[in-house]
Amino acid sequence: MRRSGNIENPDAEKTMRAIYAYEFDASNINVQSGRPFSVLREMKRRGTDIVPVFPLEQRLQHLFLWKKIRYRLGEEVYRPDRESALLRSLAHQIERRVNGIAADFLFAPGSHAIAELDTPHPKVFCADATFANVIDFYDTFTNCAPEFIRQGHAQDQKALMNCAAAIYPSDWAARSAIEFYGVDPGKIHVIPFGANVEVHDAATVKGWIDARPFDRLDLLFVGRDWRRKGGDIVLAVCDHLSRAKVPVHLDIVGVTQTPVPLPPYARLHGLLDKNDPTDRRRLESLLAKAHFFFVPSRAENYGMAFCEAAAYGVPSVTTNVGGIPTIVQHGRTGFTFAPDSPPDAFAEAIEGSFRSLDRYRDLARSSFADYEKRLNWNAFGERFFEVVRQIAG
Repeated sequence: MRRSGNIENPDAEKTMRAIYAYEFDASNINVQSGRPFSVLREMKRRGTDIVPVFPLEQRLQHLFLWKKIRYRLGEEVYRPDRESALLRSLAHQIERRVNGIAADFLFAPGSHAIAELDTPHPKVFCADATFANVIDFYDTFTNCAPEFIRQGHAQDQKALMNCAAAIYPSDWAARSAIEFYGVDPGKIHVIPFGANVEVHDAATVKGWIDARPFDRLDLLFVGRDWRRKGGDIVLAVCDHLSRAKVPVHLDIVGVTQTPVPLPPYARLHGLLDKNDPTDRRRLESLLAKAHFFFVPSRAENYGMAFCEAAAYGVPSVTTNVGGIPTIVQHGRTGFTFAPDSPPDAFAEAIEGSFRSLDRYRDLARSSFADYEKRLNWNAFGERFFEVVRQIAG
């Protein structure tokens, strides 16, 4: 029997009305790793009356492409998505569409639409990181133009001042909002995001864990950005394990071609679309049989894929950067290392657990238990509505 780890329409939320504002299509599960879609679905599942205000028109960005080109010629990064004119345009579109509409709160799955917004509704947004978090953390936010940095900080500051509550999935992001932007800690809430995969009942997951054979070590890597997600680290660790006579097999999902030839023990599956039933079943099958989810990211705001691995009882081997330590608890639901750790550090942790049947199964069961307790959308929804009920009175 399949389940979602969720309860059916709690009576407490049935009368709430929310405006859902977003610049992109929140109904598309492929947008922003499925986070806007999952929050929308959870709100609806709890009986919330949704006033949809998405997607919003963003063609105004094209007026600033000349800046992007000019800065690129100087080898600086610039993006027009935080231009004041664009933020005001987003706000005006929302204001026109909700004028006269009564609602308990206005929600946005990002801070852009909130920055310049002037409506009487209590405003709530969730984001996986602050602008301060990503500067010089992600490659795409490295060597940024000073103008863009000023715009980014101003936009985040305005959104944080304008909202009644800001929700982040990790302690790392929440600390940045409080310490860098000086926001009242009472506005900031840490609520982990959930898993965007179809999950199964506890007996089924336990069956997968117990059925995983130990004549071969199955590792699963999922990521579109090979370098940022640590694909090269994965291959180095697998090579170390192989030379140590560990029978390793590696499944790679998310990239269509790797920058280096793959060893015989690796299989490339390409990009799997969760909207495609065949692709979704293949990903579920890979998760069900994997011993470890191995994605040693060099930069990661959160990492919902680690929640998805936990939903299948798969411990994660990763790094302790960004928001990951909020999801993966070292030694209990997986292993986290510094991103510059040598390959043998990762390899020893993986092999040590793989060689001990009881130790591995304890780790896998703890991963699933943590999913059931914290890393699912029902748990997010319960805490989310505690927050919005407080601000909506």
